[in-house]
Amino acid sequence: MRLRNSDKAGGDVTKIKQSLFFFLTLTLALTYSCAPSKAYVDKSAMGQIIWPGPPEAPRIKFLWSLSQISTDLEGRRGFLDLLAGNVRDDVTDPKTSNVLMRPFALFVDAREKLYIADSGAGRVTVIDMKTFDVLNILDAGKDELLSPTGVAADGAGRIFVADSALKKVFILDEKGRFLAAFEGDFQRPACIAIDAKTRKVYVSDTLEHTIFIYSSEGKRLGRIGRWGSQPGEFNFPTHLFVDAGGLIYVTDAMNFRVQIFSPEGKVIGSVGSLGDSPGSLDKPKGVAVDGEGHVYVVDAIRDTVKIFDREGRLLLFFGEKGNNYGDFWLPSGIFIDNKNVIYVADTYNMRVQAFQLIEESGK
Repeated sequence: MRLRNSDKAGGDVTKIKQSLFFFLTLTLALTYSCAPSKAYVDKSAMGQIIWPGPPEAPRIKFLWSLSQISTDLEGRRGFLDLLAGNVRDDVTDPKTSNVLMRPFALFVDAREKLYIADSGAGRVTVIDMKTFDVLNILDAGKDELLSPTGVAADGAGRIFVADSALKKVFILDEKGRFLAAFEGDFQRPACIAIDAKTRKVYVSDTLEHTIFIYSSEGKRLGRIGRWGSQPGEFNFPTHLFVDAGGLIYVTDAMNFRVQIFSPEGKVIGSVGSLGDSPGSLDKPKGVAVDGEGHVYVVDAIRDTVKIFDREGRLLLFFGEKGNNYGDFWLPSGIFIDNKNVIYVADTYNMRVQAFQLIEESGK
C-alpha cells in the first residue's frame, strides 16, 4: 500500500516532533548534568532583626533564610513532561523536591559546607555556602535513605549519617559515595557529633537511652549513660554537640534538660528543667555552644532558642512562633560554627535560618 501525500506529510511531522523532543531532552540533560543545582539564600532582612531590642545592647542579629535548594529542578522536570505530552497535577517528590521538607539536624564544617539531615525528604543535602552548589544524598550503598536524622563531617570531608528508620549509621565520602557502616546494632540512632581533636564520633540512640562512642572508622569504643533520671542517665536522648574543649552536650529530651559530660564521659553539669518559667525547657531538641561558652538550646514547643551560661542561668532567648524572618515553627537542630554563626533548623517552616552572635564589644 502506497502512502498518500497527506499520510507522508503526517509521518514526516511526527518524525520531526520526535527528533525535536529527543534533541531538546538531550540538550537539557547535558546542560543540567554539567551545571550543579544552586541554593537560594534570602538575605533581604539581613541585620534588620536583632535581640534583645533597645535599650539593651544587641547580642543576636538575623542573617539569612534558606528553603530553596535548587532553582531549576522542578522547572526542568515540568518542561520535560510538557514536551512528552504528560500532564501532572503534582510534580513534587520529596526526595527530588527543590525545597527543604523537614530539616532536622545541621552541621557546618571549616570549609563552610552546610550539611542538612532532611528527614521529611529522606535525604541529606550538602550546600557549599561559598558557591551555593548543592549535593543531595539519597542513598548509602544499597540502602535508600528513609529518615536521616543526624549528620556530621570530619576534617577529611567524610560524611557521617544516622538514619533512624534504617537503624544504621553510615560513612560516606565527600561526594556522598558509600564507604562503610558503623558496627553494632542500634534501636533508633538519632544524632551525631564529632570531637575534632580525638576524632571520636558520638551517636545518640534514643530508644537505647544511651550515647555510643565510635572511632572515626565506625568501630564501637564504648557508651555513656543508661535509662533513668539521675545525673548521667537519659530518658530519650536526641541532639548532640561537642565543643572546642571536647565537652559533650546531650539533649536529654524527656528529662527536660541538657547534660554536659567531660571528654572521659563523666557528667559535669546540666542545663534546664521542666517547668513554666522562662528558663525551663518544655521540648528541648538541638543544642550547641558558641565561642563564649554559652549553651544554646532549641525549645521546640515554645518556638524559641534559649541561651544559658554553663551553670544553667538563662541569659537570653530569641525567636517566637510564626513564619516571618526570625520566627520559628517547631524548630529542631542547631549548630554554631567557628565564626559564631548560629544555624537553626526551622523544621515546620521548611527552612534553615542563620543568625550572628554579636560580640560584647559591638564589633
